[in-house]
Amino acid sequence: MNLSKKFRSAPKLLLYLLIVTGVMLASCSPQVVEVEKEVVVTQVVKEEVIVEKEVEVEVVKEVEVSKVEYVEVEVEAEAEPRAPVTFTYAHNGPIRTMDAPVTWYGSTHWLTNTIYECLIWRNWDLSGYHGQAAESWEALDDTTWRFNLRPGITFHNGEPLDAEAVKWNLDRVMTREDFLVHPQWQFISEVKIVDDVTVDIMTGAPEAYFEYVVSYNGCELLPPDYMAEVGEEEFAKNPVGSGPYELIEFTESDRYHMEAWDDYWGGRPDVDTIIYQVIPDSATQVQAMITGDVDMMAKVPEPDRIKLASTAGIDLLLAPMNRMHHLYLRADTEPGTMDEVYPDYQPVTLDPLVRQAVSHALDRSTLASVQGAAVPNLVRVCAGYPEGFADKYYGEAAADAEFDPDAAKQLLIDAGYDPDGGNKPKVYFESLTNQYGNEKEVAEVAALMLQDVGFDVELTVMDNSAYSEQIQGPGANRDIMLTTLGCGPAMTPLFYQCDWPGKNNGQCVPEWDANSDQIMQTVDSAARLDLWADWQEYYLEWGGDVVLYEMQNVIAINSDFEWDARKDGWMTFRDLKVAK
Repeated sequence: MNLSKKFRSAPKLLLYLLIVTGVMLASCSPQVVEVEKEVVVTQVVKEEVIVEKEVEVEVVKEVEVSKVEYVEVEVEAEAEPRAPVTFTYAHNGPIRTMDAPVTWYGSTHWLTNTIYECLIWRNWDLSGYHGQAAESWEALDDTTWRFNLRPGITFHNGEPLDAEAVKWNLDRVMTREDFLVHPQWQFISEVKIVDDVTVDIMTGAPEAYFEYVVSYNGCELLPPDYMAEVGEEEFAKNPVGSGPYELIEFTESDRYHMEAWDDYWGGRPDVDTIIYQVIPDSATQVQAMITGDVDMMAKVPEPDRIKLASTAGIDLLLAPMNRMHHLYLRADTEPGTMDEVYPDYQPVTLDPLVRQAVSHALDRSTLASVQGAAVPNLVRVCAGYPEGFADKYYGEAAADAEFDPDAAKQLLIDAGYDPDGGNKPKVYFESLTNQYGNEKEVAEVAALMLQDVGFDVELTVMDNSAYSEQIQGPGANRDIMLTTLGCGPAMTPLFYQCDWPGKNNGQCVPEWDANSDQIMQTVDSAARLDLWADWQEYYLEWGGDVVLYEMQNVIAINSDFEWDARKDGWMTFRDLKVAK
């Protein structure tokens, strides 16, 4: 039976969202009170005065008399002090070290963004940038950027966040090859202190996406004196930042308790306490939302959306996630620990014909429907960016043109297999349960599609923590793994260069590297877009990871809070407000 027909005839799952907006209006009623008021009046008093000549005259004298009257006036009643407000976010986890520049993982940077400052940061709607530690900044020329720090800004412990502290932090991420963010920062050639509050960053060559990169992973500023005093290991347990919240206590990859910092340069945050509670299972998150134990969860599964939207006090938001689901196909055995864990194993996906067969076997439109809030895509950059070429690669029409089971079967035959005769390529397929939405279900349906064209698939689905520790983190994946990747253009070319230290896949195409280098140094946007067109063709031809779709985030939030969902998909709460 050709299962592709079955998938194509299946009704697409539609997303019906009830947007429930509750607005709480609080006002103080005027009160009528009696006040004592002194009123001055003048009385005219007539007296008869008799003089010697018996001439009667009238003498008039003025006498001031004070008397008290009571009048009614309206006064505003003094507002009652607001009780402290706590907000709890259900985080899928895991959360790694609090020494944020060490790691690349977004799940850690979401949280640490709340307790650390960067020089600048991206606007929530990706419309530009705003200053954090830097009050202002400018490009002096194509390779020099000047940052003017906020005078008097300090870390939570009182240590100054000055030009020397900034230079120490940038030099640290530039020179530490053991940091996952290290390759990102190699575009910097020198950091020069101009004065106590002024720093120049030189790039050596023009950097096309300079502002984006210096406001991304690894940009967090740490206190150098405190780090020198306690050491990196102790700092990771007792971090000190300069952001709007202080990390008071935490249990690693479990519960993180942050309190508003009174001395933050931007003013004390509106919400007093923020808690990241790690809850890997979405069903448990949904129940915690209903009981009020958490105030927000992201990636609400499709079956639970109507239930949450109809629950009093809960609103649903639909927001860009800036995330894609991919299938990583092993194109090289060297990265990660695969050789150690599976000695002498040779993945069938080392053959580019097999990788192309995987891409043609997948009905991305159906997979997007299974995910529940997604749109098919073929390339590595989201459709919202010009570099994603949405008119060519985005949407069901592009996905349906790529879906070709017959072509997939022929590619397997060309690769030397005979599926109908029993000689099927064996692939090991690993997936996590649920991180960004229905990964388990997506992997199960994708496995069926691969089987339908002649693959022998062994699917393993693991909970999030086990998947991270055993497969993704060490790079122990074999043939195929389901993963989630961001889809902004600013750093994507770096990830596919020969010297990028990826653990789960690898490639080295000199012409592709040269193309990437040009992209990263081309400031002119039109010329850079032409280079991107070539880059996407390299990507599709290589086929080492296969984009399925880009996701939309369905977020449940307690209506007592106001929050603008970020278009970069970051779940961070600097700007969280108590609803008025």
